[in-house]
Amino acid sequence: MTNSIEIYQADDGKLELNVTLENETVWLTQLQMVELFGRDQSVLSRHIRNVFKDGELSEKSNMQKMHIAGSDKPVAFYSLDVIISVGYRVKSQRGVQFRQWANSILKQHLIEGYTINQRRLEERGVEFELAIALLSRTLANQQLVSDEGEAVLAVINDYARSWSLLQGYDEQSLKSLTKKQNDMLALELDDVLVAIAELKKTLIAKGEATELFGQMRGDGLASALATIEQGFADELFYPNVASRAAHLLYFVIKNHPLADGNKRTGSFLFLWYLRVNQHLLAKPVEQLINDNTLVALALLVAESLPDQKELMIRLVEHFILLKADD
Repeated sequence: MTNSIEIYQADDGKLELNVTLENETVWLTQLQMVELFGRDQSVLSRHIRNVFKDGELSEKSNMQKMHIAGSDKPVAFYSLDVIISVGYRVKSQRGVQFRQWANSILKQHLIEGYTINQRRLEERGVEFELAIALLSRTLANQQLVSDEGEAVLAVINDYARSWSLLQGYDEQSLKSLTKKQNDMLALELDDVLVAIAELKKTLIAKGEATELFGQMRGDGLASALATIEQGFADELFYPNVASRAAHLLYFVIKNHPLADGNKRTGSFLFLWYLRVNQHLLAKPVEQLINDNTLVALALLVAESLPDQKELMIRLVEHFILLKADD
């Protein structure tokens, strides 16, 4: 996000601030926080020092110096996370209102800051509209003004930018999506059930899951594993590792075969399937899909609408590079 200014006006109309937006967050000076919270600067300065001293936030990423009009020297600005932390300490209702306003503004800027070549994407018609709709829905429903929100934006941005570059080479792009691979290894249901049980134990021990995690709802999981292996005669419905892994992630998350933990289990099986078929990938799985990307993809799948299925499949496939033919 490039530097810009938004006007914040308090609900009571008695306060107006010029708020700086930069690097996906909002920034205020100490003097602006004095106006916002109605507290002495010495009080706020002490709270800010404690936020950094106690290790609650990193000073390096949450304080930066910027030049402002009327000042010969750079002025210290503090991020929204610092503003929120100070607001909790001084118990300010106005601070709560500011946080709500800032979150809505940041969501808006994340969406509007979707920096891709719009003209070229619009040539694809519904593709662009679906991408924007998916981005907007996910950010709004998950309230992702956070690292996760940035990851979601990055995934959509990366896909759309690369897709636009391939527009002049449709045959190549289609070939990459329909490439046929042999010697793909399947995930066996019995092995999957054992692995999910182990995952469940680990998560419960960490306090990150309950007994509901991984409980089967009908035969949905077995169906997902079997479906990606299907074909007719000599034609496979899902002809390569990228297509199968993408559909497996989609089926587990969207069809809810488990009572709880569908996103996490879907992501787990997605990575497992890629790893057992590593011999058919151009790079190690860890170099293709990092943790942030996987979280973003799972969120996007979960929030996607039925008519966005093909977009989601292509979005996931985009990150999986297949091994070139020998």
